[in-house]
Amino acid sequence: MDESADISLLVQLVKKQPVFSQLTNKEIEELVSLFTEIKVAAEEKIVKEGDPVDSIYLIASGTADVRHVSIKDGNPEVSSIAILSAGDAIGLNETGFYSISGKRTATVVALTEMYLFRLSVAAFHGFSLAHSHVSEVMHKHAEDMMNEKS
Repeated sequence: MDESADISLLVQLVKKQPVFSQLTNKEIEELVSLFTEIKVAAEEKIVKEGDPVDSIYLIASGTADVRHVSIKDGNPEVSSIAILSAGDAIGLNETGFYSISGKRTATVVALTEMYLFRLSVAAFHGFSLAHSHVSEVMHKHAEDMMNEKS
């Protein structure tokens, strides 16, 4: 992919995320500039359960397995809880950045070679400080989503 194709794809991926749906085109353009593209090999861990949430990822291509470790009869048991593919996000849900503890709630392992776009939480916080209404928009969106579910 060339750079303009990458940017166009990233804009589509960002717009697909419900949490970013209220941003203006100009804000999306600025947010997109904060992402970096990374390539991940099959079987590589993208994030590990228990690690700090320091970034989110948007999947451009490939598939990944979301795995959770639980203890059963004193032994660790790994279970697959979801398969993610192009268009999905890691570390982001429809109401925003999640994990109240600030820790990853699952391990995500690439099943195939993957291309991801990474956004650091620090870069996003800088973006939201520069655009004071972004946090308000995201909180309002999260409230609306929670109200729809109740």
